[in-house]
Order: sequence, then C-alpha cells, then structure tokens
Amino acid sequence: MVNKKSNLNFSQIFSFRRLGWSGLSVLLLGLTACSSSTTPNYYTLAPKIAPLVNGTNIRVIEVMPVGLPDRLDRAPLVLQEMSGKSNVLDNERWTSTLGAELRDGLSAGLQQKLGAVDRYNSGMTGGQISYRISADFSRFDIVEHASPQSLKGDVNRDVDVTVAWTIKVDDPNRPLTQTKTSNSPLSCRMAFSTPVTKDGNKIQNVVGASRQSLSRVIEAVSASVIVVEAKKTVIAQNVVCS
Repeated sequence: MVNKKSNLNFSQIFSFRRLGWSGLSVLLLGLTACSSSTTPNYYTLAPKIAPLVNGTNIRVIEVMPVGLPDRLDRAPLVLQEMSGKSNVLDNERWTSTLGAELRDGLSAGLQQKLGAVDRYNSGMTGGQISYRISADFSRFDIVEHASPQSLKGDVNRDVDVTVAWTIKVDDPNRPLTQTKTSNSPLSCRMAFSTPVTKDGNKIQNVVGASRQSLSRVIEAVSASVIVVEAKKTVIAQNVVCS
C-alpha cells in the first residue's frame, strides 16, 4: 500500500525551500537598507556669551517669538547659491526650527549678558520693571558669493543678517501722571554679514558663523536694553534706533 502522505516529491520540497530562502533574502535586504540610512546631524545656535555687567540686580525680560520668513523657518539648514537656488540639507539640521533656535538663543544670551530672567518661559509675575523684546529677522541667510578660491574647489559663504527689534518697558509702578512718551518703545535695526571661515562647504564652519551672527545681535540688543534703562541714546556700530 502506498502512503498518500508521502506523495510530496523532492522537487516540491526544493521549491518550498527555495521560496523560503527568497523571502528571507528579501527580509535581510530590507533590514540592511534600513540600517544603512543616513543619520541626520543636529546643531544648535546657542552662543557663548560673556556677562556685560556684574551686580545683584536681577532684570526681568520677556523675549517674544521672533519673526522669520517661512523659507527659512525650518529645521534643515538652507544654503543659498549665487544663482538664487536654495539647497535644503535634510541631513544637516538645527535641533529645532530656525525661528525657535533664534528665539531661544536670543533669550539665553540676553539672560546671561544682562543677569536677567525671561518671564516668557518662567511665567513669573510681580511688580518689577520688565523689558519686552520683540525681534524680526527679515534675513538670516547663508549665502554663497564669488571669490578666487572658488576656482580651487572651496566655496565662500557669508551669513547675511537683517534684524529689527523693539524694546518696550513695562513699569507697573509708573505714576499715572507720567506721560506716555516718556515710556515709548525703542525701535532699532541693524544689517551685517559674517564671513564663513575657510571652506563654506563645511557645515561646522557654517554653524560657527551663524552662532557668531546671533552673538552680535545679542550684543546689540543687550546694549539697547542698558541704554533704555539708563534713559540714554543708543550708540552701537551699524545700529540705527529711534
């Protein structure tokens, strides 16, 4: 008597095994592709700031979210070519959107520079004078420009910055008889370029120049807070105030 369960011939067994190995190969290829995907690099704009003044007086500031064009307000770094083309580097990213990086970096720098507390994040209230700071960056562009070094393969870039800010004093103890003009906001504006050192294609150099640019803005804004507090005229390089 022939056993019906043994009717499965060797060719069928080989086919099943081959099918199994094919499926396993596809699975391994998929896992290899996933493991070989590029891991993004992350950078922060947080600058190192030296304190401007020493003392026990703690100022209160309120740094509002900054204005920034939509084309720049993203996490990937954006490099501008001379032709006007924008290169979005998906694998070279800020730790958050550029707008958030600028606001957080500005806040951290001003707190360190002025010995201040930012009540926008802390939520602190009270009867102390505070300085509300609103900044608008119409430009924070990483731009390529022509140079003799371009023929050697190096790319020269600048970080072009145009920023305007307003400082409004909030004095809860201001006498009701005091005129509004004595407490009017101070509006300032500055524009400058920071060269990217060495090869502008190296992201570390681009990030370093971006940090220097934000540090320069922090220096100017902190100086304007000091003169508002002292009721003096703002005197700073490339800064126009009214």
